[in-house]
Amino acid sequence: MSDRPRDEAQRPSGRPEPDGSPTGRSTSPATPPTGLERLWRRDELDRRPRLGLSLDRVVQSGIEVADSDGLAAVSMKRVAERLGFTTMSLYRYVKSKDELLLLMHDTLWQPPGGLDAPHEGWRADLARWTREQHLLMRRHPWLDDVRLIERAGTPSQIAWIELGLRALTDAPLTEHHKMAILLLLSGYATMQVRFAGVAADAAREGDFRPDQATEAFGELLRTFVDPERFPALMRAVQGGAFAPVGRDTYAAFDFGLDLMLDGIDGLMKRQAAAPDTPTPDAPGPA
Repeated sequence: MSDRPRDEAQRPSGRPEPDGSPTGRSTSPATPPTGLERLWRRDELDRRPRLGLSLDRVVQSGIEVADSDGLAAVSMKRVAERLGFTTMSLYRYVKSKDELLLLMHDTLWQPPGGLDAPHEGWRADLARWTREQHLLMRRHPWLDDVRLIERAGTPSQIAWIELGLRALTDAPLTEHHKMAILLLLSGYATMQVRFAGVAADAAREGDFRPDQATEAFGELLRTFVDPERFPALMRAVQGGAFAPVGRDTYAAFDFGLDLMLDGIDGLMKRQAAAPDTPTPDAPGPA
């Protein structure tokens, strides 16, 4: 076996047979992605360590490569060299690079201990739920580079969903609304990490310091934005829209999170006041 290019690295590794299934069985929308079923049986698949090599060591080595050089740098060959083994020896523990990436993601993406303990109501619980995801991705930005379709049903992902739904157990919302809220908050945490990553990349290129990203963009706008064509934007620039907001890492993050939680609170109050009012995703009787 050989490692594949990055654009192929996260595709399902099995090549479909004429009936569309890598194994010759019929497929359906509920068919799990390649490696997902094996991931749920990780304890059964963790072979006895041999000559100092184990599944945990293989996965940890992949994580270390991704943390230092990004997900694109992870290959079976690179991981094997880091461990001092041949590439073929890794296939005793993982079937493919795809499976290794899933294992790496699932290993790190576990909710922190104590997150299942109730705190001060749904708002505090959801705020912590979102912030913990943000913190985890800030420490390991490559987590979001593992394809979502591949990691959608992993044990860690399911654990996060369960904890989020528990926080909304008594909320006057439809189950559909609850899931939509979790997707919204998780997506927000992800996007904030992406913004931070863009700023960090620019800082590494020497364009500005990491804490100057917003201010630098404002100065950039001053140089080429035509105030007659974009008067509202120029007023925002001149009014301090891109001014520094302090050194608090959560300054911008908490602002957006509070806005969304306020919106969720408003939705709950509207639903509680008029529980029989049809909503876009829950139409009334025809």
